Amino acid sequence: MGQATGAAGAYHHALRLRPAYPKAWAGLASLLHKSHRPKAAARASMRALALDPGFAEGWSIVGLILLERRAMERLPIILHRVVRLTPDNMPAWLALAGGLDETVDPALPLACARRAVALSPDRPAGYVNHAGLLVRRGRLDAAKAMHDRLRRLAPLEGHAEAGDSLLATLRGDFAAAVSLARRSLVLQPASPTALINLSLAEHDSGQAERARRGNERAIVLHPESDVARFNLSMVLLADGDFANGWRLYESRWRMERVIYPAHAPGWQGGDPAGRSFLLVAEQGQGDTLHFVRYAPMLAALGAQVHLMVQPSLVRLLSALPGIASVRSLTEPPPVCDACIPLLSLPLVFGTTLATIPAAVPYLFASPQDRGNWKRRLDGEPRLKVGLVWAGSAHDDQFLAHMVDRRRSLPLAALAPLAGIPNVSFYSLQKGPAAAESPPAGLDIVDWMDAVGDFADTAAFVAELDLVISVDTSVCHLAGALGRPVWMLSRYDACWRWLRDRSDSPWYPTMRLFRQDRPGDWPAIILRVRAALERWAAQ
Repeated sequence: MGQATGAAGAYHHALRLRPAYPKAWAGLASLLHKSHRPKAAARASMRALALDPGFAEGWSIVGLILLERRAMERLPIILHRVVRLTPDNMPAWLALAGGLDETVDPALPLACARRAVALSPDRPAGYVNHAGLLVRRGRLDAAKAMHDRLRRLAPLEGHAEAGDSLLATLRGDFAAAVSLARRSLVLQPASPTALINLSLAEHDSGQAERARRGNERAIVLHPESDVARFNLSMVLLADGDFANGWRLYESRWRMERVIYPAHAPGWQGGDPAGRSFLLVAEQGQGDTLHFVRYAPMLAALGAQVHLMVQPSLVRLLSALPGIASVRSLTEPPPVCDACIPLLSLPLVFGTTLATIPAAVPYLFASPQDRGNWKRRLDGEPRLKVGLVWAGSAHDDQFLAHMVDRRRSLPLAALAPLAGIPNVSFYSLQKGPAAAESPPAGLDIVDWMDAVGDFADTAAFVAELDLVISVDTSVCHLAGALGRPVWMLSRYDACWRWLRDRSDSPWYPTMRLFRQDRPGDWPAIILRVRAALERWAAQ
């Protein structure tokens, strides 16, 4: 009945009558967990298990507490125990499927989900979870088949439409994603998940106001939804509402399998003078290049600042002013007073659209490395333009891989740039895409075999007149070096590039070329050619 206080009183009364009653202790633990009292919930569940170590419900509550605390290394042990105690418990198999690390054994979570479906073939939950795991493994056709089974099993519950909406989003068909998500919401109008799915599709299709209202409504329906909060942060940040966006962006640390760096106590603000701080890279190399601008700012306030970043960035970032040390993420961390992820620094500094620290350059190439590239380029009278046409493929992370497919383009798509007078092109491309052959007439000099890390790339970029890049780390590097950079943006652009702008307040030397329709690279490349012809002619 939703009367938590009355329920707690009833449990306590039951335990006064019968203190050695594991079911009452487990029920109280579940109530305390839902009331956001994790320590009290853990104590109650331990009392239940001390009385009956074979009590599956007690172990299930421990699993929920571990999941909330992101203790992912211990969680599978507990969930395995629940399954052993209740082998015919369908929810237990689903919990185990969700709690296993897919990178260790990708087949095991799918096997657990199949077991759950076999135990309860008439319950939609098994099919929904199984389809979700198939999507994460990149098996979109198999997930679609599972959605079709769901549609036959529960045609009025909207699960199949919600799943198909996600598939359409991954494939870049945002109009279909919105249509399917709306059908799902009609079938389950009070579902926070349906609202979240629709809002995500609307955000990707450029319907910002609808996406904002949908996520806000989802939070009203489910106040504890970190997914709704995170998605709302994307909408607000893209709209330039940094005051609310940064705060909600912290919900990413409560998302599935995301663990806050625990090298030292977290820092949420306060006077940093006289204290030592460890700033930790998160997400991609471009994110590190984007937000490392805050490290010298923190050092200027009297803090001792250490960095832990991706190995390819160590040498470049070691030249940052005021930084005590720069280490790889694979090295042991230094002892520090506090720790904070790089992308949490805008919140601590209270960054607004008007106060973005946009002074460039804030990164610098080594003079010696620049000299090597200057000698290579010496005597080239034409405009020297670097090209990047693809991001990192993320083959081991399917969802990131699908985003990369939307942000990258084949080298052949740059064919319209061929034959521009007074322009020489140089490849800045790394990875598998670097092996692509240029289209006829587009001559590209490729010296990337001489590039070992971002310090080398920075020196190369510093000697070029312009960089033309898709939304990947090199465009951040060029912007941080204060070099002219033209960024080719997919239709569902990252929040950091804001909405409907051709410039970036983060990088004064950046110009944005945005898709007018999903996947429409030809129109962008023609605009780039026209702009490049004008510049070369001048």
